[in-house]
Amino acid sequence: MHYSVKAVLSVVAFASLLPLTACGGGGDGGTAPQSNSGGTATPPAVVAPTSVTPVTSVPAPTYATPALSSAFSALNSVRGKMGVGLLRQDTILDTAADNHITYAKANNITMHTETQALTGFTGATPYDQVVAAGGSKAQWIGQVMGHAGFTDGAECVGNFLGSVYHLQAVTSNQETIGVAFRDSYCVINFGITTGANGSGYGLPQWGGQQMATNAVAYYPVDNATVVGSFNPASESPNPAPDVAMAGTPIMFRMSAPQGSDVVTVSSFTLVGPSGAAVPARVLVPIAAKSGSMTGAVADANLYAGVVFLLPTQPLVAGLHTVTFSGARNGVAVSRSWSFTAI
Repeated sequence: MHYSVKAVLSVVAFASLLPLTACGGGGDGGTAPQSNSGGTATPPAVVAPTSVTPVTSVPAPTYATPALSSAFSALNSVRGKMGVGLLRQDTILDTAADNHITYAKANNITMHTETQALTGFTGATPYDQVVAAGGSKAQWIGQVMGHAGFTDGAECVGNFLGSVYHLQAVTSNQETIGVAFRDSYCVINFGITTGANGSGYGLPQWGGQQMATNAVAYYPVDNATVVGSFNPASESPNPAPDVAMAGTPIMFRMSAPQGSDVVTVSSFTLVGPSGAAVPARVLVPIAAKSGSMTGAVADANLYAGVVFLLPTQPLVAGLHTVTFSGARNGVAVSRSWSFTAI
């Protein structure tokens, strides 16, 4: 069953938070390092990493209930298959997420932000909520949230995966995760610390776990079995207000940590069990519109390295084959894979 989720994940815009570039001065461009008066060469400055490669193992989580551990395991299972890196549990993010459920339930609200005058307030934004719970200020914090008839955390994660903006958010470059699930509320916090180059509410596309520039990730993954329908109105913002019921959103993504990085689309198609093409629209970031296929729809809510194929009708049951052709920064890339809709 596919439940409705009303949620928005904050995303840091490149325009407002471009990474700073250090400028070395005073060098002559060719001489060796000079010794100090004691005859010992001056050691080079330690440079903090700007990102890490996607990790393939993390410590086992310490969640007390299967409902919580199932969310952690379900999301990491998909992230591992995609190659975007596993997430490690951060118990402070867990606490902040649970505190936010207390606030949301007390005020009958499904929003990421909090109002100080209301019961259960801990912080105005998810970042403030994490800091109030004892978290480091030197990180970025993002959040997804749902309020529906979920039976466990895995079902909540499955709902996020079967969407557009939440799918791109939960499979991005974050490193840490905090989960809370109770009273039909599901809140998941994410953190980025490596190469953060700032801090606050939202997930920047620099830092964190970065795939190689020639690596690709997509969802549904190879040979996955997924629900074949998606209600665009169940997601906020709505990715297709003119479509009453769509098919499974299909995402293709590549690393895009620099403001100039862009993934464009030449062709993005889906063929159903009968061998016929499935009616669909292609969603691309604004910067990718001019370099992409005719008919591609520019979407301001997409990350620079993410594009979507959104079927404009529910998928029939059976095997579906996706074919993508495009480019990252002008370098051609193509993939074909299959999944089963139910």
